[in-house]
Amino acid sequence: MTGRQPLSRILVGFDGSPAGQAALSWGAQEARRSGAELVVLHAWGDLTRCRTPHMPGRAPTEEADRKAIAETVVSQAVATVRAGYPELAVRPLLCRDRAARALPRHSETADLLVLGGLRPAAGGGYLGATLRACLALAACPTVVVTPDQVDRVRYADLPAPRAATEATTATSHPALA
Repeated sequence: MTGRQPLSRILVGFDGSPAGQAALSWGAQEARRSGAELVVLHAWGDLTRCRTPHMPGRAPTEEADRKAIAETVVSQAVATVRAGYPELAVRPLLCRDRAARALPRHSETADLLVLGGLRPAAGGGYLGATLRACLALAACPTVVVTPDQVDRVRYADLPAPRAATEATTATSHPALA
């Protein structure tokens, strides 16, 4: 592909964590810049097995409680984006599945996948299972944003989206190094 294709849909994986907040912010800024629709995906299939630091209290045990928490997380994310970017087309997407399955599956209809991550330690670092799965299986270019990078990213350096027929397993981006 020689020219930059306009983005029409940006998919953000959001879990409520600081890294998820960074991805949401970066994705909203890029959607505003490009005129793309922003889809905020929150997957809630893993809530029965663990309690994450950004989810207060103990893990919910009832299905209705887990779904209510998931709906609250995604609606608050969408409300935050709409408050900051009222002109932006933003849509929530709630998936009762593991994020490591839902994000790659829904990336098939996106032009860009935006995920939050933690800055790895020098000389290596840990990539969680969800991030590893998305980098390996996403059907579109993937951007990983850490909380300290949101304001530093230069948008002119974004990679051009690839055609759906091209194989895409990960996107490295010089501004995110």
